[in-house]
Amino acid sequence: MSIDRRSLLSASALGVLAPALIRPAGAQSWPARPIEMVVGFAAGGGNDILARTLAPFMEKHVGDSARIGVVNRPGAGGEIGFTTIATARPDGYTIGVISAPSFLTIPHERQARFTFESFDFVGNVVTDWMSIFVAPNSPFQTIQDLVDFGKANPRRINIGVGSPGGIGHLAKLAFARAAGIEMTMVPFPGAGPNRTALMGGHIQASILSAGDGALFVREGQLRVLGVMAPNRVAELPEGPTMREQGINMIASIDRGLAAPAGTPAAIMERLSDALVRSLADPDFLAQARERALPLNPMPRAEFRAHLAAQAEEIATLWRTSPWR
Repeated sequence: MSIDRRSLLSASALGVLAPALIRPAGAQSWPARPIEMVVGFAAGGGNDILARTLAPFMEKHVGDSARIGVVNRPGAGGEIGFTTIATARPDGYTIGVISAPSFLTIPHERQARFTFESFDFVGNVVTDWMSIFVAPNSPFQTIQDLVDFGKANPRRINIGVGSPGGIGHLAKLAFARAAGIEMTMVPFPGAGPNRTALMGGHIQASILSAGDGALFVREGQLRVLGVMAPNRVAELPEGPTMREQGINMIASIDRGLAAPAGTPAAIMERLSDALVRSLADPDFLAQARERALPLNPMPRAEFRAHLAAQAEEIATLWRTSPWR
């Protein structure tokens, strides 16, 4: 695209230079139609809440009357949603929430249609710490109560987790090993159904992220026994860490945005810029606090490096101690 120098100077002087004239060429016609933000888990969980909170702000900061619709594709521990993102046309009209380590563990467990290299990463939004919750009327007042019961009654504790291979499943295995107990794992397709089963008395405990449980703790519908974080977290200030209670373990989940590999660089730059602006937007920050989203922004390069390091750790773990 060529711009006459005199016209450019004249427009600048008048302060009416159109933003499209100074954008990278590959992004000038984008977005011309709605963008799908894919979530690989059921409605009501942390991935879904993040997406629905973030989407309006991404629309605002992408500009050009962008429209972003959240689409849930739950199933197979997030695999259906991750596959939808990875195999979409890399044209900027499909993006989605990537949760790690879930999308990193799946290709080790089974033949998947994506790998780490199937994605271009926009940036991280949330880092959330896994936690153990019980119902308000549970006889378990502390982690030690749960451990004592588990030792006296092997496999009698039914504990809700996400789909096999996800962070909830891995955290359950790590906790059971550290505590020296056996529990019966009850998998769910997302945090929402897991939480509902716990509140309904169908299971005795759940492993959820701090953000997934915090609002329900505030409302008196759940009680937190232990947080798998190095220090107490703002979302659950009343929740003691596992380390405080003598169990040395931490477990977290990262939730960020990705697009199919090969998405034009100019579009990735616009998406990245819109995410950075969204995460600094005062209105978004207020909604994130209200919805207990533990923000941990990472720009594109940092997020990719962080995930690459996790991928190496998971590959080593799978070779030495496969979890399935």
